[in-house]
Amino acid sequence: MRLRVCLLTVLLILIALRHAAAGTPPAEPILRIETGMHTALIKRIAVDGLGRYLATASDDKTCRVWDIKTGEQLRVLRPPIGHDYEGRLYSVAMSPDGRYVFCAGWTGYGWDKTHSVYIFERESGRLVKRLSGLPSVVNHLAVSHDGDYLAAAMGEEGVRVWRLSDLSLVGGDKDYGGEAYGAAFDGKGHLATACYDGAVRLYKVSDTGLSLLAKTRVQGGTRPFSLAFSPDGAQLAVGFTDTPVVTVLDGETLSLLGAPNLAGVDNGNMATVAFAADGSLLAAGRWVTDRGCPVRKFKPADLVEYTDLDTGKAAVVTLCPLPDGGIAYGTVAPRWGVLRPDGSFGMTRSPAIRDYRTSAKNFLIDRTGETIAYAATPKKGFSRFALPGRDLRLIDAPTPDLAAPRTTAPGLTVTGYDGGRAPLLNGQPLKMKDFETAFSLAIAPDNRRLVLGTSWNVRAYGADGQPLWQTPAPDTVWAVNVSGDGRLVAAAMGDGSIRWYRMEDGREILSYFPNADGRRWVLWTPAGYYDASSGGEDMIGWNVNNGPEHAADFFPASRFRDAFHRPDVVDLALRTLDEDRALAAANAARGGDVRSPSVLTARPPVVEILSPAPGDAFTSPDMTVKFAVRSPGGEDVTAVRLLVDGARVAEDHPAIAGRGFEPSVLQSKVTLPQRDVVLSVAADNKNGPSAPATVRLKWAGKAAAPAAPASRLYVLAIGAGDYADKSLSLQFPAKDARDFAEAMAAQKGRLYGDATIRVLTDGAATKEAILEGLDWIERQTTQHDVAMIFLAGHGVNDKNGDYYFLPTSVDLEKLRATGLPFLEIQKTIRNIAGKTLFFVDSCHSGSIMGAGRRGMGDLNGVINELASAGNGAVVFAASTGRQYSLEKPEWHNGAFTKALVEGVKGRADTRQTGRVTFKMLDLYISERVKELTHGEQTPTTGVPGTVEDFPVAAY
Repeated sequence: MRLRVCLLTVLLILIALRHAAAGTPPAEPILRIETGMHTALIKRIAVDGLGRYLATASDDKTCRVWDIKTGEQLRVLRPPIGHDYEGRLYSVAMSPDGRYVFCAGWTGYGWDKTHSVYIFERESGRLVKRLSGLPSVVNHLAVSHDGDYLAAAMGEEGVRVWRLSDLSLVGGDKDYGGEAYGAAFDGKGHLATACYDGAVRLYKVSDTGLSLLAKTRVQGGTRPFSLAFSPDGAQLAVGFTDTPVVTVLDGETLSLLGAPNLAGVDNGNMATVAFAADGSLLAAGRWVTDRGCPVRKFKPADLVEYTDLDTGKAAVVTLCPLPDGGIAYGTVAPRWGVLRPDGSFGMTRSPAIRDYRTSAKNFLIDRTGETIAYAATPKKGFSRFALPGRDLRLIDAPTPDLAAPRTTAPGLTVTGYDGGRAPLLNGQPLKMKDFETAFSLAIAPDNRRLVLGTSWNVRAYGADGQPLWQTPAPDTVWAVNVSGDGRLVAAAMGDGSIRWYRMEDGREILSYFPNADGRRWVLWTPAGYYDASSGGEDMIGWNVNNGPEHAADFFPASRFRDAFHRPDVVDLALRTLDEDRALAAANAARGGDVRSPSVLTARPPVVEILSPAPGDAFTSPDMTVKFAVRSPGGEDVTAVRLLVDGARVAEDHPAIAGRGFEPSVLQSKVTLPQRDVVLSVAADNKNGPSAPATVRLKWAGKAAAPAAPASRLYVLAIGAGDYADKSLSLQFPAKDARDFAEAMAAQKGRLYGDATIRVLTDGAATKEAILEGLDWIERQTTQHDVAMIFLAGHGVNDKNGDYYFLPTSVDLEKLRATGLPFLEIQKTIRNIAGKTLFFVDSCHSGSIMGAGRRGMGDLNGVINELASAGNGAVVFAASTGRQYSLEKPEWHNGAFTKALVEGVKGRADTRQTGRVTFKMLDLYISERVKELTHGEQTPTTGVPGTVEDFPVAAY
């Protein structure tokens, strides 16, 4: 076998081709879900020798590196990926010193027709080398305890071993009769492997090759899956996928030593095994109890006495011992966690995806397909999402317009669809692929077609059982349903998304991803036109490959907001059943053709902080920050900004010529406050700002002595209710502005050394006065100060979706001339040097909709724009999506402002700390407004990723 060692010295030039040329990964951007956590099964985990870092490999085509103590995600390692299976990661290992992460799976076959192991530098995230030419998928990777060797267990042709000092292949064994899933080193130069041919093999590994020492067919099962040596190498534990049994072998001869006590393990399997640092044997898998899927832990040198340790409800697929005697685990949820040596829970990271595994019978849809509902696990009831109003809310029970999937119909009897590989229609098999499993069924209202959701596809069949179409799914299809009019198929996926398909031919039309927090969501078309809730737009983005030898880039959707944020296209997608027609109609409504966007030609810079490292401690406020900047498309880098807790502390305009993949290394000196901080670096090119590179740093110096409040507060409060056009009049915006200003003026001498307030209400709230007020607050606020802008009144969107706040003198027939464009607010907020909070009580168009309602068409885009790293404001909005913002005489305010003022006066401080932070305020406003409006209004908050929680008021 030929070994290629690929050095990171080749400059790759991306060519915007629709399809990849032979021998290279796809060049076109690939849309992916990104939540800051895996969205698919965690296949394997690995730790460094000191137990500082945890690496997780997943079917979602990413490898992620975590701080094992804090749970903070340190890096996302992105190998080149393709469509379908290409890029799925089945294995991961880490060098003992933590410098390198090795990952592999279905990797490289799409362009090489062989598979590869990728070697990443953990700290930088760079793909530094690639081991290619492997004949099959890599199911498991293992590094020897001394860091000298890397072993790969493969789907075919057994095992390969490399010497890590020079990455030369030292040996392999092709004589395997099945898929190899397990590989483990002891501390004496031995390697053991497990294969589905039923055998466990033991080798001696040296620079001269592999020597087979022993081979045995293991008692207990026919499919040995995982292996683990005891710390002294005397025992070798084996777990199986086909039976709930664990076998223990002699670590040097493979002779049978015995089996641990698995009393009560009467289902599933105990496929994953490990030994803790003290010699305790641990086993887990798909064994399910009324407590979930526990890990069984035995006492050292004792296979009889045990303790079952809780890990949660999801099956445990991988275990990894920690040096302190604890154990790390990964699950199908996907979730990873740590059990301390005493068995108690340590750090845990849970997924941000909805789990639809129990939704096959309660995935609901209305007649048009535009409203869906799904179980609100772990809460009771359902989450209901209505596309026309972007209304996501909890309901106790399904409403009459929502229907469950039909699984029976006259003349149609379907069996074997709930976890079977051989579903039948009227006793005849429905055609699927080998090993494909069906999980869900829906029969169309006309009884002429039925839809199956499977492990790999969404499939449609005629009433005669003949296949009509199949569409590959991004993950397991746990639930399907058909709209009442029969036009659409909706499918709930294992990656947390819900996708709509055209019943006619299975073409994907629209996708929806609701975050598990129950608040954020994003909708997108196959081409990437999207709409999103506040804080939701960066849950999708584009993966862009950089050739086979380099890590891929990921660009969040927000980087292309101007081109791809198209709520109007999303509105029309399900109605037209065609993305192209929806786009054409939306463009026509805007007054003509709109230029087709391109991710490849509009990429912003990519920034990486080289030092300090995430989690570093600092004892001096003066710090030099070293970072690398590159412009993937070759455009010049025009600006670099450093931010501390979201506030700009340094900005430079270097003359950096765009050099594609090659980075420029820069450094900048900053002065940090003497406390824990979030440090961020962002860069601009002509396409816009980069996603910020961010590290959290810990102050380890002397605690600063208490001091009098030093920062100053500047408030611009605007309330427009007494409009010249009396049809627009509102009762309380002016009072809202005055009440908020009064509450914040009381902060002088409390949280702030001084508070300067400017209030513009009713007749004074003209366009000219508001613009002058924005100029004033921009000029006055320094990087040490806090600025707050409060807007109450009406807002509207023009035909292009651009937002205007309505001053009291507005003429709706001359909106551009008399309305206040959002761009003016955005420009002010971007240029304010200090921390900025923006409060807006103008959501949905209430002017024309009756007394007591304020608003505009849709504020989500505005919130996301202002809360982006480039602008850096914490944004509080009175309502979400296209809801109304309400006011009532008995409140003497709008509901939002009433809650806001109560909150800053202390009611948001439920823990009685004496201070109100913006996160406390967010929680209080959210619950209080729901209480006041009986759930008809849902406030929302946008927070930049560069900003940590901070106090906004004291009492």
